[in-house]
Amino acid sequence: MLALLKSSRHRNPTLARLIIAHQVLNCLRCPLFNKCSFTRALSSAAIEGRLDTDILETLNNCGTLDLGSLLHITRKLGSRDFIYRLLNTLTKGRISDTIRVAMLKEGFIISMNDFSLIVDRNLTMTNDTGISLSRLINNNDCLVELIRVNNEYLNHLIELTRRVVPSGDYSLTSLLGSRERFLSRFITNDSLRASLLLTSIGLGDLAPIILNANVEDIFITQDSMYINHSKYGVCRVLNAEPQVIARQFLRVANISGVRISTDNPSGKFSIIINGKRLRVTVDKWPLVEGVSVHVRLHKKPFTISDLVVAGSVNVVEAGRLVMAVRNGYNILIMGPPSSGKTTLLNALDMVLPLNVRRIYIDETDESLELPAPSVKVKSLIGKTEEVLKSLHRGYGILIIGELREREHFEALIHGFNAGLQVMATTHAESVESLVSRLRAFLLSDLIDLSKFVLVIMERMGSTRRVKSIVYPQSFNPDQEKINAIASIITGLGHYGNNYVNYSTQLINAMSNLGDPE
Repeated sequence: MLALLKSSRHRNPTLARLIIAHQVLNCLRCPLFNKCSFTRALSSAAIEGRLDTDILETLNNCGTLDLGSLLHITRKLGSRDFIYRLLNTLTKGRISDTIRVAMLKEGFIISMNDFSLIVDRNLTMTNDTGISLSRLINNNDCLVELIRVNNEYLNHLIELTRRVVPSGDYSLTSLLGSRERFLSRFITNDSLRASLLLTSIGLGDLAPIILNANVEDIFITQDSMYINHSKYGVCRVLNAEPQVIARQFLRVANISGVRISTDNPSGKFSIIINGKRLRVTVDKWPLVEGVSVHVRLHKKPFTISDLVVAGSVNVVEAGRLVMAVRNGYNILIMGPPSSGKTTLLNALDMVLPLNVRRIYIDETDESLELPAPSVKVKSLIGKTEEVLKSLHRGYGILIIGELREREHFEALIHGFNAGLQVMATTHAESVESLVSRLRAFLLSDLIDLSKFVLVIMERMGSTRRVKSIVYPQSFNPDQEKINAIASIITGLGHYGNNYVNYSTQLINAMSNLGDPE
């Protein structure tokens, strides 16, 4: 992204507004808009600072353009009300069949096929529109410096994007999806588009950090911000306003349906940006001073073959785990934070037949998107209640993302006693520490851990791996079959981001061994 924007300081504000005027007044209602590369070429020119008289000639090549009218608008309007006046001009002109306009006292709504533009008469351009770049400073300490980019064209495009809302049901996912579709009509670069998307929800300063493949965690405290870098460890972030960003996460939490207040001072939600899943935990007073945020950045799902290659699990042990899951054994994965518990849980989910019905329950959505007859429940009212509901839905496997509180373990017990196969993760350093937690919750007599496959994870430096596994006494697999499964795992290799295809191939290969369906 730095290469795209490094010439942005050489910009012409009038021409930048002219590009925006062209795209809004003409391209949005052009029948060829979805197939047109012309508007994307103009965007690239504006971003890279190539705004000169040649662009005027390029604009003249567009058959739907009234260049004189656009020049008049861009010269007349100031930046603060530019977008509003521009869209107001659009509503007064000829509207195509794909665009509908609803005029209200407070403003108007321009509805298109898959999103709408909400234009408030009182909404003016905000000052916080820029996006950030970052650079790593390797001194004695690891420091990351945020550098704000101020590009006239991008500022206007961000302001326009902030007015985009989904035409259907409103949620954080649908909001981001509609804005992603809108931006894809202007911007071809995936990273830049993701940065603009983050900026539209007030998280532009974090864009270079979130999109960095080596960043695993973001920590925001009352007065500082740190990241966990896979190569350099914990690094402090400079030029950031921690509490400003933290409070923006509070607003995003509200959009996601998570209400964080004095009575409920902690909450979790997830954001998916550019194919990357962010698990966000927000705490506020009285739990902490100010607002505290932890963002865990999940990369693409790892298959069991990927985990073998990464050294997270021995291939023979992986074969044993796969056989246990396929034969209906309950799985409980434990370990300290950031030890790979959810990663292994998702990898084991991939080995289950796709016709097996699942129900996923968690505060945040960290489970897979498999073509299976499954339901995802974002538990906001309690895992136990959701499990009790699931018992009447006929699901064969219950997957609980994280067991933290007494009520979560009660949900596990309900599912287990109802005869469901249960898979879950929990924070515990060992089986002994897990038993101590169950005693503290007065639940140790209600759950028989000897019926579970207990997987203990650990983190050694940047490597997350299986430390040990305790199997039930009833699990006595045939070694030849274990070796055959291990051979399949090794032979499938790396499938990149196509984990659904991997899952299909693994399931088919397992079926050829006579494995349970």
